[in-house]
Amino acid sequence: MIALLQQKYLAGRVFTFIGIAGCILATAPLAHASTLSAFDRISVAVAGAEEFSSAKGGTDEGFVIGADGQVFVPQLGKIPAAGREEGELEQEISERLQEYLRVPSVSVRLVSVSPVSVDVSGAVYRPGTVTLLPETLNQTTIRDVGALRTAFNAIKQAGGIRPDANLAQIQLERDGEQVTLGPGKDTPVITGDRIIVTSLGAGEAQTDSANVPSQLAPSEITIYVSGQDLPTGSAGPVRVKPGTTLFGALTAAGATGQSFLRSGRQVALIRRDPAQGKREVQTYDLDRIISGETDPKLMQDDSVAINAGPAANSAGILSLLGPLLNPFVWLLR
Repeated sequence: MIALLQQKYLAGRVFTFIGIAGCILATAPLAHASTLSAFDRISVAVAGAEEFSSAKGGTDEGFVIGADGQVFVPQLGKIPAAGREEGELEQEISERLQEYLRVPSVSVRLVSVSPVSVDVSGAVYRPGTVTLLPETLNQTTIRDVGALRTAFNAIKQAGGIRPDANLAQIQLERDGEQVTLGPGKDTPVITGDRIIVTSLGAGEAQTDSANVPSQLAPSEITIYVSGQDLPTGSAGPVRVKPGTTLFGALTAAGATGQSFLRSGRQVALIRRDPAQGKREVQTYDLDRIISGETDPKLMQDDSVAINAGPAANSAGILSLLGPLLNPFVWLLR
């Protein structure tokens, strides 16, 4: 169901945000929605009045929407286009043509799409400017471009949400105006938009409820594993699904086999709080992890170290923490 999020004026004309309501785990795509953006090329056809149309002499190169979000139509002047759908633009052109034609018949069609650049900040893994554009362009992908140029896809392009992201307070800023998307509500984006993913704050990022896989989470997270007598080649970066627990990561690294069932083994979990940036180390008994008594969920860039048990000296596990405190060490190996 398409819900109207906000109406505001751009150069004196209506400028609409469209949102999609749905579940954060299964939001319906914006099928065939064609929200226009700067530098898109559109075909404008006015029946029986070629002087207003983009087609001249049998050739239709279309009109390009300018950097200011407006499109110039001969004799009608500049018309706000960015942020509107084709039907909205058709309606305004028809209204303006009533000065010249008794019953205008107007068709607006998106014929060429431009990259959309959006700034994403806040509780995402790779904040900054992202660009959304289909890998290939044909008439099918042009019709489906609305399913790509959305706030949710921009967030995923920015690395996905961190566990401390407040999904009820995702802000979309356009031309100085802000709207709150709220849980499960996607919306088309245009060049120049800004998305702010609000953080829940310090401490909230550590809760299991904040680390549930969702449509906006990265498809994989990377954790770093080190340990004495780990299987050859298993130490280092390990890629797992969001929501994977400590036991799952140890299993992926081969650290839950029979040789690891000796009592007294401990596992250190090294984590940086994404909200505050502080690094913390917490230790767990391996046998309690395997039995399911304690099994915390992992976050992107967590580091895990496992010792050899009581036979190792007291500094055994601490000796493993050095390289894990700086995961970039793995990139140099």
